[in-house]
Amino acid sequence: MSTGAVRWLEPLQRSVPGLGTGVLARIARFDDALTGLLAAFPVDHGLAPETRSLHLRQVRQRLAADSLLSLAVPARHGGHGYPAGIQALLQFACGYHDVNLRDSTGLGHGQLIADHATPQARDRWLPAILAGAVPGIAITESQGGTRVHATTTHAVAAGDGTWRVTGVKTWISRLTEAAVFCLFFTSPSGQLTAAVLDASSAGLSRQLITPAGLSGWAWGELRLDQVTIRPCDILGQPGDGMRLLRGHFAAYRPLVAATALGAAAAVHDHAAAVLACRRHDGTIPRVRDSALITLGRTWAQVNAALLGAVTAHQLAATGHPDAETWGCGVKAHAADIAYQAASELALLEGAAGFTASSLAVKVRADLNALLYADGIHDSLYRSAGRNLITSATPALPGTATAPIPQPRDSPDQALAST
Repeated sequence: MSTGAVRWLEPLQRSVPGLGTGVLARIARFDDALTGLLAAFPVDHGLAPETRSLHLRQVRQRLAADSLLSLAVPARHGGHGYPAGIQALLQFACGYHDVNLRDSTGLGHGQLIADHATPQARDRWLPAILAGAVPGIAITESQGGTRVHATTTHAVAAGDGTWRVTGVKTWISRLTEAAVFCLFFTSPSGQLTAAVLDASSAGLSRQLITPAGLSGWAWGELRLDQVTIRPCDILGQPGDGMRLLRGHFAAYRPLVAATALGAAAAVHDHAAAVLACRRHDGTIPRVRDSALITLGRTWAQVNAALLGAVTAHQLAATGHPDAETWGCGVKAHAADIAYQAASELALLEGAAGFTASSLAVKVRADLNALLYADGIHDSLYRSAGRNLITSATPALPGTATAPIPQPRDSPDQALAST
């Protein structure tokens, strides 16, 4: 019988396209590889931040060397071409070990480069990402991630055909580890635009901020002072920024959801094992009904949300018109479910569930950060609700058919970038 993350995934073989015995075995190999790599390159909170950062990069590089990084990356991009939904299961396995491992598999934010970069930029960066280089994204500013239209980082035209970008991006994850950023700014004409940015570019500086969770990666401000952007660095076309963001996060958020659920599954297994051991050694005569109910309810919630995450990612991969709504709703729901489950399950361990070394304590801190990272949960629910109202056909007699007024920030989708 399989153990760990794979035990949760085995029942999904009839629900996830392409998840046959052979693919599940490859995921099991990936899961085993993570176990071995974390023994060699631990990412425990007790380590110095720079050590955790180094180890996370080494895990990604070793997985790449073992052909385990790109299992669900399309063959056209240099990957193994497994079905899109498999990436969500790989993210679940990462979260089961440690939420900070969310960048250990796949293209991550490098998907923007694969899908929208010029041939010159794609040829430069995609092989490096598949070999283990870390891609980052720089969207948010001090005003937060829900107001992308208010971006102040801006470009001015230079006389040589390039642009010079100046501004400050805040709450940026992978701040010192990323080899390349997907940068969002306003073009000289004031349109939201995206570009590939070499992390070693002249004019870049960084200010670290200590996060309360997801502290495996460096986090803080990315400052740009007259940073050069060439025409070949532009993603899509100037002015495509919002379109690229919405399409990218429709696919990316379900992966975040799956990662969060993997972490909750690990806490669930740990709590169940603690109760089983206490009953076996006589510490407790029986497991209380309330504890059994908590175990059963959180197990069902995690499994149901995981199926939603896989579905949402598949919808995005096929360009379904509802993919954005699913991505918003599933990410918010999964992060909520995962955090609530970890909090309830910690109570089953008693005082041990609240010590500094407790798995539940560490996971809750990371999941609390995921309530805000890659989209604040309330804003995502609001975005999903807005999409549902906008697309609804009035059916009641006398229902007005005029367009529904939208808030000033209605194009934005809570894009906090951690």
